[in-house]
Amino acid sequence: MLKLLCKICATLTPSDIDIVEQMSNVATILSNILDMDVFLDCPTKKEDEAMVVFHARPEKSSLYSKDISGEIAHRFNEPAVFRTFETGLPSRNYKAVTQEKANVLQNILPIFNSLDEVICVIIIEYSEQQREFFEKEYNKKAAGILMGQIDSLKDRVTEYINDGIIIFNRNGYATYANKVAKILYEKLGVPSIVGESFENLYFERAKYNDIINNPDEYKEKEVRIFDFILNVQCLVSKINEDVKRLTLIIRDITEKKKYEEELKIKTVYIKEIHHRVKNNLQTVASLLRIQKRRVKNAETKKILDETINRILSIAITHEILSATGIDTISIKHILEILCQNYFKNNVDKSKKIEFNIDGDEFSISSDKATSVALVVNEIVQNATEHAFVTRDSGKVEIKILKGEKFSKIKISDNGVGMEVKKETNSMGLLIINSLVKDKLKGNLEIRSKKDKGTTIEFDFKN
Repeated sequence: MLKLLCKICATLTPSDIDIVEQMSNVATILSNILDMDVFLDCPTKKEDEAMVVFHARPEKSSLYSKDISGEIAHRFNEPAVFRTFETGLPSRNYKAVTQEKANVLQNILPIFNSLDEVICVIIIEYSEQQREFFEKEYNKKAAGILMGQIDSLKDRVTEYINDGIIIFNRNGYATYANKVAKILYEKLGVPSIVGESFENLYFERAKYNDIINNPDEYKEKEVRIFDFILNVQCLVSKINEDVKRLTLIIRDITEKKKYEEELKIKTVYIKEIHHRVKNNLQTVASLLRIQKRRVKNAETKKILDETINRILSIAITHEILSATGIDTISIKHILEILCQNYFKNNVDKSKKIEFNIDGDEFSISSDKATSVALVVNEIVQNATEHAFVTRDSGKVEIKILKGEKFSKIKISDNGVGMEVKKETNSMGLLIINSLVKDKLKGNLEIRSKKDKGTTIEFDFKN
């Protein structure tokens, strides 16, 4: 297919076509490593048209719905392609419009023949969203080499890729190995790669022709050998109708896997810590309940009830964290559970008090979540105890708003209201004010009107 398209262009000699054919393997490797669409375009007899003679599509993130080999690239859609054809200079981060009418960015490299004529260009295409990824360290190095001189392109590009790469000829013998592959195989006790058969270099029992004919079965594997954990990919590229070539791509994922295993152990450890803290808090709450049953003074009973609720609001945070094993928690989730438990166990069932929580969904640290839960517990407790003393029904609403630097929680009721100045020195508001200012580094605002209800807002640093 590639050779046929090159001949249709009618601008290439047989030796030029051989060079383009070699570059197709490089394009395939780059597409696989960068996970981007990579093309080979050749000039045609028409000065404003070029032909896509090869399209290497990434498996998951292609910007195209199909292989566009054989389609025409027009100057008005891809001006940088023709700039490179005419000047012999690379073109970086030029805007273009694809054959499928999508806006993309292009990095373009000229391919020269022995007469120093541009016979082809390599094009790497990516969306604006992919640009940051493309410019990450190892991709930036690969792109930098691509934008330089093209002598021995295959050798020079692959030396700047973090994966080991071994290229095999049609007979299954290694013809090239980059530095990463050489170092890795030396550690595995293989001093030389080039000239070795595929069977001697692969990590499992498999024949070269079996993989060539059934590439999907061997596409990607995780292999454990000695102290190494490797991700191994067999990439089969079609040179023409009769010839296929195999490239072995090896990534050392030993450190990554060790980190994942350490993370699992840490997660179990965190779960156990939060589980024990939760149990200890619940034990303290149980002891306070026993003490409450023994006292007769109504005011003392009330203080003990409030203390128990505060302890349980902290315990809820640790209960959720003991289930997830991570040190962050959804603010909305914890407030929903906190309020549901409170309304279920503490609110007079004869009163029809509605509860609603709404707003943004985001996570905060466990330490911050504990303080937020305590503040909300105090506010909700005050609302249900005092806002509806002369009413049979009411409503409590919680709104969560995420900001760039500070987030806000607003709690409103439609109760009888209160005298804010008079209540400033109450135990509940003293606790709330202290937590908001000292622990959450935020501000507290209280608004209330007689028979119109109360709204309390506080913010906290993200």
